[in-house]
Amino acid sequence: MKNWIKKYWKRIVLFFVLFIFIILGAGFAYVRSATYEAMPEALAILQDEEVSIENNMIRVEPETEVVGNIVFYQGGFVEPEAYLPLAKRLSEEGYNVYIPHMPLNLAILGINRFEDVIEAYPSDQPWYIAGHSLGGTSGLLYTIDHLDQIEGALLMGSYPSDGADLSQSDLTVLSIYATNDQVINEERYEAARALLPEDTTYEVIEGGNHSNFGYYGFQKGDGKSENTREEQLEEVVKSFLQIVE
Repeated sequence: MKNWIKKYWKRIVLFFVLFIFIILGAGFAYVRSATYEAMPEALAILQDEEVSIENNMIRVEPETEVVGNIVFYQGGFVEPEAYLPLAKRLSEEGYNVYIPHMPLNLAILGINRFEDVIEAYPSDQPWYIAGHSLGGTSGLLYTIDHLDQIEGALLMGSYPSDGADLSQSDLTVLSIYATNDQVINEERYEAARALLPEDTTYEVIEGGNHSNFGYYGFQKGDGKSENTREEQLEEVVKSFLQIVE
């Protein structure tokens, strides 16, 4: 047996190397096929003077006086650029908005990216964490251990996991739900209310869906929206401004 292994060990090693490359290649191909790309109108915002890409994140600066900072965690397998229209709109209200790049476009793999943002761009203005779907869930996992850093949270089609019980915190939370959202798990969404502060603000977007929280097309399994993306975006901005006033 030892002689056989000694004779063919190079072939065995080569086989395993090829096997690993095949697995990695298949995984990469799956991630690429599962990723929702940003729409052209979102990508166009990258050309704006107020938008920059540095420190492995997208930064959108306001033209007016800065009143706060928002770190946005993207939905699962959604390109970060898909949230540029929302980021741009919030910047028009005086907010620095940061969208960190996440490994494989999964915020759950980059929960601590908020820390990178505040280290790169320190500010005495209040900090908020925001997220869509899995991004919101991931953001709250960071928040639970850093309540001293964060003033509030904006959740869009999202809810906390059991590891982020914020019910006893003073965190200002806005949770937005769209009535035609068929991606979110409604039972878990309702059950997770117990994990958020008692004074959490809940807003409902009638006729909206999961996909229209970003600019990345239609997400598989979602319900049809009765509103435009622009209308849903404005509902989000309006609701957020109401809780921070």
